[in-house]
Amino acid sequence: MTITGKCETCRQRKVKCDEKKPACSPCCKGNRSCAYNFGNISAIVVEDPTKFSKHGKTKVAPMVYPLMQFSDITNSSPVSPLSKRSFEPADFQTTTERDADQGKGVFRTLAMVSRDKANAVRKQPSARRKRRLEIHLDHLKRASALLLYRPSAPTVALASRYISLLQARPSEQQPFSILGSWILSIPSRIGNSGHVDLAVEYMIDSFNVYRQDNFTNRNVALTSKAEALKVLQIAVDNEKSRATYDTILAMKIHFAAEIFMGIHNGYHMIHSVGLAEILREGPPVGFDEEHYWSFLDQTYMDDVSEAAVAGRVSVYDNEFYLNATSPSSIPSDATTFFRASTALMHVFVQLPRLICLVRHAIQHSDEDTDIRASAISLAESLWMLDPSNIIKQVMLDSTILIPTPPHPDVADIITDSYHFNSVDSSIQASRYWYFVINLCGVTEMLYLQFPTEAANSLLPDIETVHQRDIDAAISLARCVRYSLDTCPSLPLVPLRLHTHFQISVGTWYRLIRRLERQQEALSKSNVTNDNPLSPNLSELDLTEKLRKAQRMEQWVIDECNRLHVEWKVDPVHKKFLTAAVEDMSGGPIPDWLPTSVSFECEDGNMVMRLEYSLSRPGLKEIGEMKEWLKRSVTTPSPFHKNAKTGLTPSIW
Repeated sequence: MTITGKCETCRQRKVKCDEKKPACSPCCKGNRSCAYNFGNISAIVVEDPTKFSKHGKTKVAPMVYPLMQFSDITNSSPVSPLSKRSFEPADFQTTTERDADQGKGVFRTLAMVSRDKANAVRKQPSARRKRRLEIHLDHLKRASALLLYRPSAPTVALASRYISLLQARPSEQQPFSILGSWILSIPSRIGNSGHVDLAVEYMIDSFNVYRQDNFTNRNVALTSKAEALKVLQIAVDNEKSRATYDTILAMKIHFAAEIFMGIHNGYHMIHSVGLAEILREGPPVGFDEEHYWSFLDQTYMDDVSEAAVAGRVSVYDNEFYLNATSPSSIPSDATTFFRASTALMHVFVQLPRLICLVRHAIQHSDEDTDIRASAISLAESLWMLDPSNIIKQVMLDSTILIPTPPHPDVADIITDSYHFNSVDSSIQASRYWYFVINLCGVTEMLYLQFPTEAANSLLPDIETVHQRDIDAAISLARCVRYSLDTCPSLPLVPLRLHTHFQISVGTWYRLIRRLERQQEALSKSNVTNDNPLSPNLSELDLTEKLRKAQRMEQWVIDECNRLHVEWKVDPVHKKFLTAAVEDMSGGPIPDWLPTSVSFECEDGNMVMRLEYSLSRPGLKEIGEMKEWLKRSVTTPSPFHKNAKTGLTPSIW
């Protein structure tokens, strides 16, 4: 017989126990209850560590939570009628306690107290105390749930900072969606690549600069930028053949970080150039099939917009991307949104080539009739491939009209606005109308310069072109309210729609030009009348239409300049916008607009070099794309070694 083997009754009576089970002989003889519970874990004791004295003694009584009812044990002993009585945890008191010899735990001796004494001292807990206990337990559960997700490793801490940067927003209120759905995959990729981790850290630090631009935040961001760029340059230099998916992710993250640091610096263009050169021939190694298309869809437009202005062909206008985005290559079970985005990319990347052909045909109208035919043929093809039907389906699935004008200044012209169910839908729709406005501008230029050839072609008639142009500009204006209401504290969505919306000034510029010509022709015809001062209804209509078009043009310029001020960019004047509109319609490139942009390393800093008045020799053979047409005015990746110095250029 051992002390730990005795039943509870014999231990309390301090008599010998033969340790028979289920009931020992002394207990059976005296008709007493018999139970063996010594050493079993019967309760959890919770003590508040903040309620200890400086000597380590508790100031308040601990909370005891029983793990089992002693009645479950006593029910197994049918010997004594006393065993039918259920015991409460308060019926026992601790007499001895010692640590287990092996394993973990504590052997605690519980002795029964007399029923009379227990009833004399024990009080039933009040409803208030029960409620306080429930509140305390609920608080402990919530605190323990938070502790499970507390970061411990540096990579987990970085992922936690990145997630807090994105914040928990619904899809229609997530401004970072302008970068693509790949932003949601970054936390799972942190820790796999050093240049991705450092790029994420730089993006977080640059966002702090955007939130509060002070010396401390900017110094921290510049320090992380220097380290991140060095690692990224080494990674790009080590990739001799094809870049990896982590590399282009890091470059895109740097692109976003530079926007937060200051879009007026133009450093984000460096990474845009590098991405275009890397993605020129196709996808990178190890790309994420789930998110890569979203990445590409939000990247190629930067090069297309720059190419349309600079007078060159987009780097994505090649056999690989044209075949990959051809409607015949898209699976029949693809989603409507995916089919719309691929169809739009298929026609959009060809638009800069059409602008180049039209400009060349105008400048060499007497000698290059073949190029004129090529320009009209390409314009016909783009009109035939116009994805208007599938865009209408996307609009039906994702858009509703709300009775709110885009702005009070134009409330009498446009009375409603679009509300989208996601940022992706708004970008896709506005991009399509951006394409329509550009295509209408080029088509009108063909009608103005080559009226006979355009009239005899398969191009839509000029009235249809004018109406499509105005409808697209009005639709873009309807997107303004949604972009401004989407996370006003972080206006990334208006920034993304800015290029699309700004080009709509071309629609109103062309409409004003047409109305002024009609008004001038009408005035000349009225001079021949006997009473030239008599009121003319047509002239009044023209005057009203002209006034509305001028108001829309000025509102577009003012709205864009408001965004410029918000992002600390100089406002743009009307004459520069109209010159760019003519340029993107196939007209002459303005003298003040650079035709070549490159990045070079000077004195340890990355500088932007602009070139003007680039010569353009003529085309002599049909179907052969000459060097001036396919030249890349955006130089190869700035992370490649400098041909002159042999050094890897750096901003630092």
